[in-house]
Amino acid sequence: MPARERSICVGTVTRGRPLMLRNLLNSYAGIHVPAGVRLDFVIVENNDRFTLQDIVTRFRERLPQWSVRYELEPRLGIAFARNKVLDCALGAGNDLLTFADDDEAVEPDWLVELLAERDTFNLDIVGSPVRIAPAAPDASFWQKLVWSGIDRMNRHSEAKLLRRRNNGEVAQIPIATGSWMGSLSFLRRTGLRFETGLGLAGGEDGLLWAEAGKLGANTGWTPFAVAYETVPEDRLSLFYRYKRSRDETIAKFRKRLDSPKRGVLLRLPGSLMGRTLSLCLCVTTIPFTRGQTLVRAAWHVGSIAGIIQACMGRTSSHYEHVTGS
Repeated sequence: MPARERSICVGTVTRGRPLMLRNLLNSYAGIHVPAGVRLDFVIVENNDRFTLQDIVTRFRERLPQWSVRYELEPRLGIAFARNKVLDCALGAGNDLLTFADDDEAVEPDWLVELLAERDTFNLDIVGSPVRIAPAAPDASFWQKLVWSGIDRMNRHSEAKLLRRRNNGEVAQIPIATGSWMGSLSFLRRTGLRFETGLGLAGGEDGLLWAEAGKLGANTGWTPFAVAYETVPEDRLSLFYRYKRSRDETIAKFRKRLDSPKRGVLLRLPGSLMGRTLSLCLCVTTIPFTRGQTLVRAAWHVGSIAGIIQACMGRTSSHYEHVTGS
């Protein structure tokens, strides 16, 4: 008997970035589809009204062989939108769910490689790298300098994850939804969902990965399924890198402080000290890296501020304002 056809829900959540969404959908239109697989695209707009009908209609016309579903999630927050996609996939009886962000584009073999890794190791959740797309040709010198620093940090992080994978520590790699595939049978069985209590803070994907691990999920990471993030001009500043680091750190530490385990508060001085030392190292190496470590320095300043503000009770609303178009 022929093998049963599997269905993959290719999920997308978006808000206020029509040009970037079009770029992502264009890359989806060119992906290679593994044999024996059917695709269902689900696009969820996190907004109080539909604004993307033309873009979705053109995408649907390009791929008449697959279903394209367009839904609205009026409750503001990325976790609400991701859960809307998850509900659609579960309701349609899909086998697998993928995510890439609306400011990304995926390589043609992205889906093939994610599925190959999932099948080879029978993974419940698998992720892969999100690299930085080249800066716009008309970017200013300063913007290109910041872009270079972001790219440097990103490549360093990917190399670290690859070493973990090669050393047999793949289960310790946090999996983010920027490039992600999950088994719906696992999510259905466990009832696991994205945490909406985070509001506009973000971090819902990392929390889902952590909770999945507690529930016995087999997770992995492949370097071969590559997505590329476009960094818009309004993110190519040291102040934005500072704010993003601050807000991500606030979200992470608020979660720890709201349900503290023994030793969390005792480790805070060490966390601050480590970040301060890293900041000093970055500052001293700026002349030798042509300024590229400026971005890492801004990142460390943001993380220090984030720890302090989390301890003072501040919460993060990083996704309240949309960047890019």
